[in-house]
Amino acid sequence: MASERRRPTIIDIAKRAQVSFKTVSRVLNENPRVDPALRSRVIEAMTELDYHPNLAARSLAGRRGYAIALLIDQTELFSEQDANSYFAPYLVDLQAGALLACLEAGYHFFIEPYDPRSPSFPNDLRAQLSKLALDGVVLAPPAADRRELLDALEAWEIPYVRIAPGLDVERAPSVATDEHNGTLAMAEYLLSLGHRRIGFVTGPEAHIAAAIRLVAFRDAVGADAELIVHPGDFSFASGMAAGETLLGLPQPPTAIFAANDFMAAGVIAAATRLGLRVPQDVSIAGFDDSAVAHFVWPPLTTVHQPIRAMARAAIEYLVALASGSSTREERVEFPPTLVVRESTASTKAAPTASAKPGA
Repeated sequence: MASERRRPTIIDIAKRAQVSFKTVSRVLNENPRVDPALRSRVIEAMTELDYHPNLAARSLAGRRGYAIALLIDQTELFSEQDANSYFAPYLVDLQAGALLACLEAGYHFFIEPYDPRSPSFPNDLRAQLSKLALDGVVLAPPAADRRELLDALEAWEIPYVRIAPGLDVERAPSVATDEHNGTLAMAEYLLSLGHRRIGFVTGPEAHIAAAIRLVAFRDAVGADAELIVHPGDFSFASGMAAGETLLGLPQPPTAIFAANDFMAAGVIAAATRLGLRVPQDVSIAGFDDSAVAHFVWPPLTTVHQPIRAMARAAIEYLVALASGSSTREERVEFPPTLVVRESTASTKAAPTASAKPGA
């Protein structure tokens, strides 16, 4: 049997480029003191020999681990009849955006769930992370607002970026969407359709962003409409339960706004089960513009927040920090966008609104 082709080494690169192997090592470790002409010769030799750096070896030899982890609270793992578990679409989009950004930067990407309810937290997490050579971590909600976790990461000197923090927002680098204005846009839109009895399905208490959405929506509606609030936990099941309760009232709301798309999909399912038409009998809207907003029927009116772009911005910040760059902003806020689809409509007594339809 013919032997497999041997992988080229930095010695092979050095010979081809006619430089020392130390020069090749400096190029691989992005040493800025390497002469540009020598750097070009090394890169050309690497291309000719189809050489791909060994990230594990680089992390052992240099200062950087070329790895970033996304920390996820295990309480965010939803269960379906105890047979299997799944992450909410928001976290799936966050993972996808972070993974693609890491791949483009030549980084490894890890998803590290942790259990804040453990009596040995955060020591368990420290042991978990000590197995990885990390250049930084991204904190997904509600981890972004766990002060004990932030204190621990700072004590361990692990750089981190927070996604959508609601507490101490200036404490550390963060990426977010303007939750308040996004919710305000939805409230104004539903009011413009003539809805004056509106249901609101909340998110879990641990999510500061969910609380911001409720407060903003209540403030925006004010005395112009009656608001009926029902608890939810961001899961499809909680949205369905909330929908059945709200739509089963003697005077049900004519519109229901759920604090995320997954719950809004559950509300649509509840309406269908009760024999109601969406949006003719009840308008339903969500928040996030995740994949589920496109897959439900009718397609969901929602507030778009660029979750994958948010994850990319967090990864790019950590990569820049690891390379010694300080040019990136420490707080990035993306504007929200109201996306109007077929799940909302004007009431019979109100004229059709002139909202610009979304894709």
